[in-house]
Amino acid sequence: MGDDVARIGEALLLGACDLTGSMGADEDVAVERTLRSASRTVGAVVRGAGHVGVALTARGDLDVRATGDPVADELDAIQASLGEGPAVEAAARGETVDVPDLAADPRWPRFADAAAGHGVTSTLSLALRAHDGVLGVLTIYSPAALDPHGRAVAGALAAQVTVALYGARRIAGLARAVGSRDVIGQAKGILIQRDGVDDEGAFTMLVQASQATNLKLVDVAHWLVAQARGTGAPD
Repeated sequence: MGDDVARIGEALLLGACDLTGSMGADEDVAVERTLRSASRTVGAVVRGAGHVGVALTARGDLDVRATGDPVADELDAIQASLGEGPAVEAAARGETVDVPDLAADPRWPRFADAAAGHGVTSTLSLALRAHDGVLGVLTIYSPAALDPHGRAVAGALAAQVTVALYGARRIAGLARAVGSRDVIGQAKGILIQRDGVDDEGAFTMLVQASQATNLKLVDVAHWLVAQARGTGAPD
């Protein structure tokens, strides 16, 4: 099982790498692609999994994105709206919350009713913990409790999903930083040629423009490059 899980995790991470290289390092797109891949993969591999949702965390709350599984997305969103449920608890505690029988658990009656409407009687919510905190929660919504093998596989895959999700964010951030450095370099080159200043003077001009317009330095650089190319300055 270990080798299979490792290969799945590598595939998830490589998918994120390929996406950021081909889609302009858009972090939102990279993360959404990773969530969809994780939902689809875990649903296919974990025996007895009905629906699989992967919700991100934002300041301790669930941040639900589309994963391609509408039932899981809806149940994640219901928990986020109610502020309660196994996924919410897993995010808050940074732990796995295993609920073999929702009907017999008195903690979240409103969520249990909503889950029952989709034929879900059991959930397994696994916190996706990285070194800097909980990135999200992977929840398996099942028509029956998972057996020990299914829970073990889910736990192993959750670790791989964490790596893939962290990797998608990290790779997108690095690619974005490289892109920012390049466009700032282009903007400095334009100012050096146009105004006869040196490299330091050009950078100072960009900083002053950033402060005067209350725009980020990279946005000022994008504006200047677009104007110089005659392609129209961005908004």
